Amino acid sequence: MKRALARVALPLALALLPAAPAGAQNVIAQGGWEGFAMRDSANQFDRCALYNRTIPALTASPYEMLGLTRDAAGHVGMLIFLAPGKLTRGETPVRLRLDERPPATFTGEALSDFHVNVPALDAATLAALPGAKALEATVNGQTIRFDLDAVGPVLERLEDCVRTYGPKR
Repeated sequence: MKRALARVALPLALALLPAAPAGAQNVIAQGGWEGFAMRDSANQFDRCALYNRTIPALTASPYEMLGLTRDAAGHVGMLIFLAPGKLTRGETPVRLRLDERPPATFTGEALSDFHVNVPALDAATLAALPGAKALEATVNGQTIRFDLDAVGPVLERLEDCVRTYGPKR
């Protein structure tokens, strides 16, 4: 009886352990931000992304979070995640406000019913981002606020990620 339980219990326990991210995913981290070097459907480098939470936390709930991205061309963008069901797929205006600065509006693309991609920030927003303490994003009448801390090193880590995993020049 004990052996039968052991044969069932060990595989069950191993199956219930959380899986570590695969090495091929090129996990990156900076401070409390974690993310990946991402590839497109043709398995070519697409961009690096760091999210304002850990990978286990974003896996548990991909809602109400922020991602910063950098592509091979050097464009820094954002992925903004709202609550489920708040967006309709397609192009949509995204208003971003850093601290008490005037808001700037960007063209984003809602990739699902809960997240939008802003592929590139303008020079003024990018210059203000490292010192910003808060970001307010408004998409389709839905506003979400993120506290920011030490974004400068996050941007540096994204640049390093592109040098490491991006196309070699």
